[in-house]
Amino acid sequence: MLWSEPRGSRSSHWRLRLTLGLSLSLLAVGCAGHEPNANSPRATIEGRALTIPTVDDAGFAEAAYRVLVTDDSSARRSGSLIGVVRRQMLRAKARFDAGQREAGLNALTGAFYLMRAGEFRSEALDGADGPDGALSAGAAEVSRLGEEGYAFTLYTMLRDKLPKGPERAEVEAHLDALARFSRATHGAGPMQAASADLRAAVQRSLIESQRPALDAAGDRAIAWLKRALASNAGDSPINSNADRDEAFEAYRALRGGGYTLIALYLRHGDARGVLGAADKADLGRVIAPELRDRLERAADGGDADAWSDLYHFFDSASHAADAEGLLDHTLMEAATWGAAVSLFRAEPGTLRGAAPLATELANYGMAEVIPVVLTPAVLKQASPESLSFALGLVGKALVGEDELDQLSSARRTFENAKPLLDLAETKPYLGKVNPSSARLQYVMGALETRHGDLARALPLVQAATRREPTLETLMTLGAIERQKDHAAALTTLAQAVELAKVENNPLAETDALNMKFEVYRDHGDAEHAASTLDAALGRALDAQRTARTGGAALARSERLLARILEHYDDPRATRRATERAYDASSDQAQLTATVLDSARRALTHADLVAARRATQRAVAAGLGSDDLVYVALWLQLVEKKLNVPSDGTVEEAYAGVDDNSGWPARLRAWARGKLSDQDLAASARSASERTEATFYAAMLKQQLGADSFKDLERVAESPAIDLVEVTIARDLLAMRSKSAFDYKLPPGVKLP
Repeated sequence: MLWSEPRGSRSSHWRLRLTLGLSLSLLAVGCAGHEPNANSPRATIEGRALTIPTVDDAGFAEAAYRVLVTDDSSARRSGSLIGVVRRQMLRAKARFDAGQREAGLNALTGAFYLMRAGEFRSEALDGADGPDGALSAGAAEVSRLGEEGYAFTLYTMLRDKLPKGPERAEVEAHLDALARFSRATHGAGPMQAASADLRAAVQRSLIESQRPALDAAGDRAIAWLKRALASNAGDSPINSNADRDEAFEAYRALRGGGYTLIALYLRHGDARGVLGAADKADLGRVIAPELRDRLERAADGGDADAWSDLYHFFDSASHAADAEGLLDHTLMEAATWGAAVSLFRAEPGTLRGAAPLATELANYGMAEVIPVVLTPAVLKQASPESLSFALGLVGKALVGEDELDQLSSARRTFENAKPLLDLAETKPYLGKVNPSSARLQYVMGALETRHGDLARALPLVQAATRREPTLETLMTLGAIERQKDHAAALTTLAQAVELAKVENNPLAETDALNMKFEVYRDHGDAEHAASTLDAALGRALDAQRTARTGGAALARSERLLARILEHYDDPRATRRATERAYDASSDQAQLTATVLDSARRALTHADLVAARRATQRAVAAGLGSDDLVYVALWLQLVEKKLNVPSDGTVEEAYAGVDDNSGWPARLRAWARGKLSDQDLAASARSASERTEATFYAAMLKQQLGADSFKDLERVAESPAIDLVEVTIARDLLAMRSKSAFDYKLPPGVKLP
């Protein structure tokens, strides 16, 4: 598993959060882009030949930019739009396949949001319509969430794309079940019925970009409003829950109905449509005068000021706490997206026009389009502020994509940001941009390190260290060099020690000294290993004394002290430091780090009591599947080695692992004997997972009495250096040659 140490330690670099805190300045922008890739089969639209380009991942950002910045109805754009939507559907599937259901649904929503009323064509769904496609995964997810309108629409799209057969019959059965459920829960009163009709129509109109669907939703919203205006539910006595529900629906329509009607049409950028619908129904008064003014200006000439105001209004509405439940937040978010696209089209020459869309793109699984949208604006009228904003947004996107297990997308986002990074390296901006180009290079290098691609990581981290040497960059560089060039690693770690002294940071100094010790230890230099370990102990005690006021620093200092004492083979002092770390772990992040550190050590030293206690704490704390499965697995391995029966703790922990968690679920299946070693290795999708598969097969072999040290050597030398399993393998190998090392506590040292 990947280290979960909270921010501030060597192993937390990939959890970086880049904050912005900048106001948007008005900067000019130009257009950019290249032609999509080779063309695929033709179709027709209104009698015109339509060429649908094949958009691959490499060309997605530029192709998406082109369809977002223009709104003409030409055959060329229509074909490009279909190609872009098809690719986004596949990107959504990749997120579903990675076990990221929410992210998959967001990306699928993004695919539909690329199309506006009148632009939907069934050809856009080609490739997403199989039993394992994005449509099926999305339909299953919205059904699970109880979103009937979305589920009905997605299943209908899927049915219409499938040929007759078992798969289509299964989808039709889902549709029948949804229809029965809808009838059973429609609501007893007329206001509740009108609200249910509106909700289903709204959900359909958001993803089915056809004019009839939008008009039907508009009609339902008007009917809902009119019924509320004619209703006396608010003045009638409340004699039952049904009366209360009727009164609430009337109140909700009267208070939020105007915003609902506007949002419906703004999702599609149709400011004129909402005015026409309201006026036709003689409901113009439900639209506040200031909003009507913006809508009229946006409709008449695509007024950028008006679209900017509309964007910020609905963006605020989508984030506002709505204790009364007056607004549909998904609808408000859809209106925010629609206004952002319209603002971008009205004013693609300023950062004001580009920044809202760039922000929205991250929400809908299109992060790599962000730098393509922002770069022309920043290049045209660059300033430190605009460049800082753009690089900050790119940095957040990189980390966000990686957290969704989409490293390839993070790579493309970084590559697309190269013009911004190059600009930040020019003389007018050096030292004035935050985050800097070096910082972004480090972030990308850290992500590559986390995924075990050291060949990609090394030049990025080296470049970042040359430009901005920090404790973080030096420690990461040292960890990378450690695998191939221990002399270079020792030089880099020495620099980290000196920098930590300059910054008066005993925690960081201890961390660097500990890694130096491990490098000496692993390469047989007993003399330097012993002296370095003594120095690390001294600084660890200093850090612990400095952090005695409590909080995260104290928890981390105690964990680091426990690690140093572990090298001295002093289990009692190590246990005391671990208990103090537990006591100081006042938040979930620190508790998780302490549990994992304790469980790791328990596996290394076959400490049954510590392993069970760590697992019990993990269960009580509600650790997620990504952490819980490892703690349980380590305990199970300890029990196997000691040949003791389970006390039920392992089983309780495994019960908390989500079946849809991807790799954690597969590890649990292996641990329960449902997957073989070969099956687990075959299911690994990354260098980290392959290394873990090797490690656990080796550990099981060792616990059963076989020699597995060759396999452990492979793990210890793995490029997946951020894995806890690599640390355990190194320690086990060092323990095997313990006779060569005998670390004694320095005389006169008093341990807490």
